[in-house]
Amino acid sequence: MSYRHTISDRVQFADTDMAGIVHFSNFFRYMERVEHDFFRLLELSIREDPAKIPAEECVGWPRVHASCDYRAPLFFEEVFTMELLVEEVRTKTVRYLVRFWKADGTLSAEGHLVAACVRRDKATGKMKAVEIPARILAKLEAAPAEMLQSV
Repeated sequence: MSYRHTISDRVQFADTDMAGIVHFSNFFRYMERVEHDFFRLLELSIREDPAKIPAEECVGWPRVHASCDYRAPLFFEEVFTMELLVEEVRTKTVRYLVRFWKADGTLSAEGHLVAACVRRDKATGKMKAVEIPARILAKLEAAPAEMLQSV
């Protein structure tokens, strides 16, 4: 079972505004990047392949909430670390806390994502929230409370 994952990256020019500071919207892309990498680490995917898993068992993970608070800017060429913590696992949703750390240990930003487990309804073609399959639940757990406390 897992509750924490980190990856490091370097700020790309395309991620910045005219002042060379990461545009606020890119933190949401970064959150998605670390979430996808976390799923790959668990040998999962947020978009399951019906060629590998029976179609009736495939699930997806649309975001139902996303927020981010900004503390210190990230600049072009700066190396930073994305830290994903599983904040809560419910029957149909997973809530993540994502922190962005500058190389000197300063907290740059802190975000939250909530992803719902869904499956396409065969009759209507619409996505419907479903319980997280046991094969996925077995790989997830909430981080210890002390790791989730504000920094």
